[in-house]
Amino acid sequence: QMLADVSHELKTPLTAMPGYIETLRMPEVVLDAERRDRYFETIDRETRRLERIVKDLLDLARYEHGGVVLQGRVFDIERLFENVAGRHEREAHTKAVAIRIHVDPLADQVVADPDRIEQAIENLVGNALRHTPSGGTITLSATQADGMATLSVSDSGGGIAPEHLPHVFVRFYKVDAARASESTGSGLGLSITKAIIER
Repeated sequence: QMLADVSHELKTPLTAMPGYIETLRMPEVVLDAERRDRYFETIDRETRRLERIVKDLLDLARYEHGGVVLQGRVFDIERLFENVAGRHEREAHTKAVAIRIHVDPLADQVVADPDRIEQAIENLVGNALRHTPSGGTITLSATQADGMATLSVSDSGGGIAPEHLPHVFVRFYKVDAARASESTGSGLGLSITKAIIER
């Protein structure tokens, strides 16, 4: 099933790119600068999409089969949140989405693998940005109870319908099939996040 899913996801960009390349190579086809630029942008976008899918597949395989050794140490959650928020600042500004950070002082220092936690939070924030409407808010928060920190990413989007909830961690599962082809994600972010947290 995974091979079928991967083949399906790779097929779209691999089908689109040769058509644009072939057109650009045709001496008899005269393209204005705007159309040429649009074709090159499409090829670039689809190439990056392929790179993301392959990278995420390799990450997922490593997490699920024990190929990643976790490096637990004390680190600062607020700084980690700020790093992730900063990475998405331009996209959030463009979409008019506010990213807020709330960290309980008792939850600011935690012991975990900061790189893996950052990857998980990064995936969640990227997902939230894709599904939060203009004027909305994404909140990164850390709270503490009984000596344990709870990290969360929440947004003011429409949420996920109950019938889709059991499937959100399935590889390549798309809640909105109509928007799947427009998505900039690989379709593996939540699967990777789940694998990180389980490790």
